[in-house]
Amino acid sequence: MSPAPTTAVICLGGATAPANDDGGTLSISVKSKSDLATAVSGTSSNLSSITIRVSATELSGLYDPMALASLVSSLAPGGAVQVEILGGNNGGSGVDLMPVNDSFVLAGLGAESERRDGTSRILTARKKKATDLEPASNKSAPIKLNLGGGGSSAVKINLNDGDDDDDMVDEDDLLAEEGAGGVLAPPPAVDAAARAAAADDCGGRKACDNCSCGRAELEAMERAAGGGAAAAADENQPKQVPSSSCGNCSKGDAFRCAGCPYLGKPAFKPGEEHLVLDLADDL
Repeated sequence: MSPAPTTAVICLGGATAPANDDGGTLSISVKSKSDLATAVSGTSSNLSSITIRVSATELSGLYDPMALASLVSSLAPGGAVQVEILGGNNGGSGVDLMPVNDSFVLAGLGAESERRDGTSRILTARKKKATDLEPASNKSAPIKLNLGGGGSSAVKINLNDGDDDDDMVDEDDLLAEEGAGGVLAPPPAVDAAARAAAADDCGGRKACDNCSCGRAELEAMERAAGGGAAAAADENQPKQVPSSSCGNCSKGDAFRCAGCPYLGKPAFKPGEEHLVLDLADDL
């Protein structure tokens, strides 16, 4: 009974196996591109090397980059794969080697070398060993922990990292306040008058002497309306129309000041202010 072969030589197309066969090499001839993936399917999975020989003119037609992944399963860990491209000009310098390099990547092999041998070009890659596939964390030395009691004192670990959390509010403190009774305290009261004054451009004070936003005219109208009998006597008089000093009152709310008396009114032509002020809803 002959010993099991340790190496395999796959010849694609018209390529031939080397003459110095020592008996431990399995020579396989493949004539079609589809048969390359199953070329060593009947052999053991302990091959030390697989060599694929193909001529430079037949590389694109017979070499399948996807087939090498199926051949690697018969290769022992640490085994080598060689692709010999025979012929070609200047030692195969004009041959496109991208299909071969892509096959190494798809098969999970690590590229090792690339050399010229006469008119041939030889590319070598190697299958990773099992130890190379382990993560680095598995190679580190184990950590020994001494968990014995032995009368040793307890170790206290301070988890306070020293950050200043004075600006943070503890929710538990809100419930623990005296008189809270386990219920969150109501929010503080809001001074509506103070809020309205803060939103006012004039800050709640009287209109400026050179008022241009219409506030002076509005205050004058309010004083006239609060005059009692004098205001009732002037009821039939035409309303006093505020004058615009900025010139933007007629353009619409997008151009008006915050205290403009025409806020909320539609845009109008200059001179039609009295018509705008007399607008009212029909409902």
